[in-house]
Amino acid sequence: RRYVADTVIVIDPFPELAFGHPIFIYAVKRSQDGQKCRERLGKYVDNDDCIFAVKLIHHKSTIITETLPRVYSVNDKSLQQRLTCRSEMAGFGPCQSRMNYRHQWKNVTSAIGSHPPIQFNSCGTNKTESIAILINGFWNNQASLPHYRDNIIKLRDNLLNLGYQQNNIVTFFAGGNNEHNFIPAVLDLQIVRSIREACKCTSRSLFLYLNSPAVDANKLLLFDVENNGFAEHYQTLPYKQIVNELRKCSAQNKIIVIDQSHSNQFINKLRNQPVHGAIAIGAADLAHYSSGYKLTQHFIQATSSSCISDIIDEAASSSNVYTHLAKDATPMKLNLYGAGCVAKEETTA
Repeated sequence: RRYVADTVIVIDPFPELAFGHPIFIYAVKRSQDGQKCRERLGKYVDNDDCIFAVKLIHHKSTIITETLPRVYSVNDKSLQQRLTCRSEMAGFGPCQSRMNYRHQWKNVTSAIGSHPPIQFNSCGTNKTESIAILINGFWNNQASLPHYRDNIIKLRDNLLNLGYQQNNIVTFFAGGNNEHNFIPAVLDLQIVRSIREACKCTSRSLFLYLNSPAVDANKLLLFDVENNGFAEHYQTLPYKQIVNELRKCSAQNKIIVIDQSHSNQFINKLRNQPVHGAIAIGAADLAHYSSGYKLTQHFIQATSSSCISDIIDEAASSSNVYTHLAKDATPMKLNLYGAGCVAKEETTA
């Protein structure tokens, strides 16, 4: 929804959390008449300036805003973001550093055309191999905390140390990056098809990592490649599409890590639509929000002898987590590759 205002003020009460938590948006209209200001439940400031809360309305219900809005000049066809962070304001925390991420694509078509369809060369030839798909949609520069990129690289490096082959790890990140072998995370169908291809393989394990801005609507946000601030349907990835693929997945084990806000919604999907061999862990506080990186650290530090059950216990000891274990799942016997492990209780007995 579009609003026209003279000034826009955005307050992020939880700047250290991954987007998917509430933020507060206020607009200022100058020379606003009293009746109109009261209709907006606004309040006069200074002379005739009216400040009021901006609320998104969808199907006659109020929607909590969970990502930063696009603020641009009325006549600016490029929709350049005018919203900036101010650190010098008393009573507020400092602005967090951003990556100032850049990409070369004009639209979704040009981005996905840069990479051929995902195929796994060893599929069907070696049932002892495992496959990993890592997803960080990122959304835009203002959600581009450096640890998102750093953590996904560290996690991928650790998966390689644990036995995953380079051509069996697919990393979707923002608008892509050839240096890091990142594929643009711009189209929901491209990611779903990659999961489908991986699930055709009778592999040892499928490791799925979700680390994107999320919304309280059972879906995560991908990358806003058009840079217009509007989340088109193909720029969101509904959890039900992922779970539908996992239910048909041939991998013996499905290891799913959801380090993003509203991870409980993904866990609930798995509980309502059981997936054989599923081991899922999601990070979120009691209000279902996540830092977006603390859970990931436990998987970056995992070794070949680390059992998934022990990783879950360590994560749960330092933060609130959601878990789901299928009836046939054996996290106490498997490491992140799906191979055997040494449980802590065995080493201390």
